Amino acid sequence: MGQLKDYIVANRVSKKRLSAEIEDERNQKLPQRNAFVLLKKYTKDFFTHGAQPRMIALSGLRGVGKTTLMWQTANYVFNNHTKEIYFISVDDLNRLNSSLFDVINVLEKEIFGCTLNELTERILLMIDEVHEAREWQRDLKILYERGKKIFILTTGSSALLLHESPDLASRWTLMKIFPFKFSEFILAKSWLENTKSIIFPVKGLASILKTAFFYSVDYSEVKEILESKTKEITSYLTKSAGIIGKDINSLIDEYVSFHNIARFLPIRNKTIIMDRILALFDRIMLKDIPEMNMEVYNVFNRLLFRLALSDEINYESLAGDFNISQKKVEKFIGILNNAEILNVFLPHGGARSRTGKTKKAFFMSPSLRRALFSRIYGEKFDTTLKAKLYEDILAMYLKNILPEGVATFGYGKTKNTDFIIETNTKPMLLEIGINKKNISQIKSFGNYRYGLIINSKITGLKFDERNKIIFVPLSWILLI
Repeated sequence: MGQLKDYIVANRVSKKRLSAEIEDERNQKLPQRNAFVLLKKYTKDFFTHGAQPRMIALSGLRGVGKTTLMWQTANYVFNNHTKEIYFISVDDLNRLNSSLFDVINVLEKEIFGCTLNELTERILLMIDEVHEAREWQRDLKILYERGKKIFILTTGSSALLLHESPDLASRWTLMKIFPFKFSEFILAKSWLENTKSIIFPVKGLASILKTAFFYSVDYSEVKEILESKTKEITSYLTKSAGIIGKDINSLIDEYVSFHNIARFLPIRNKTIIMDRILALFDRIMLKDIPEMNMEVYNVFNRLLFRLALSDEINYESLAGDFNISQKKVEKFIGILNNAEILNVFLPHGGARSRTGKTKKAFFMSPSLRRALFSRIYGEKFDTTLKAKLYEDILAMYLKNILPEGVATFGYGKTKNTDFIIETNTKPMLLEIGINKKNISQIKSFGNYRYGLIINSKITGLKFDERNKIIFVPLSWILLI
């Protein structure tokens, strides 16, 4: 236990360590993600009032910035609440042949000199890659039950593992960290290239646009709100393009294809990014999925390439092609969805439709699909493939900002509709494309509240009053 004690003492967080973790090589603080606001609130409430929640698990795709968020939260706590902060890397624990339970024992017997339930001062304990620890679920439960004065902040790269813990479900708050939103990318990009001219999101704009797009009572209301925000949105986009030195369409292409995953933002070489994303697939499959063997790995790889080309899931066809059962295909799709490689949507319709076999699989980050395309097509990249990336990014936004189950895709009589958002008294409809002008998919739906057609080629709003349809620039929907 001597080595473990030395490790814990060495990893009591200092100002120097914080600076190393939250600053870049220019000694500039890394920009904060939107999720930091909520983490700051949780820690402030706990350290000020002892309020719940006091165990937070940050889950999400590898590389989206979970560990950086954890260190930024620690920096806030260090400067405002307590210096009693400890960091545990499970990779290090495994090298020391130690468990989280061993950490609890050392903390009690050799660091604090009392049991965790006897602590009088509140502390922060950070655990990185918690799911890689042996018996992690049991030990986290023990830590939570004993350490009522401890705020526990953990990260886990695989939602697959983080969702498999009924004992912890009522004890922790699971925060999904998604790839960058466009405004986060603009902030980070401007910070990376010119720290004196950082472009922050327009305060309150995302909330207003979200309400307008998805919760307006009728066509007239969404039109009025969007028109009232035209000047503000145009100003933000023009400023972004001017400071970064790229037109908005080029920035969107960079964001969608390569730089929506935080880890890859400093890398300019596109080939290197694609290679590292393909390596990311391997790391997730080989390290985060418990039942992986080479036979299963090969099926997963083939399945991913198949879905990259056609996102609608046909279990019967896939089972025949891969010579496995439909039940196993469904299980594999579920694993990829829980691991946050895929973003699976259910069909529009009643309970029968939703419990059927038809689903649609988008990629949680369009960069994942882009990397798979690069292996199949090399540098060739036509508009059909590009349109699929736009669908992925819109699906990611919908998963991020709307309640579960509200967004579905067209199926059966509504099969031509990209997305159906079931809010208010009637659904609103969403279509997205490179230069989409056809309104027939929306018109054929029937009883809808209003429709939005997201068009990557236009720069301003266009209206079809008769059919209650608004043509919206892609850049606008990306600001929600």
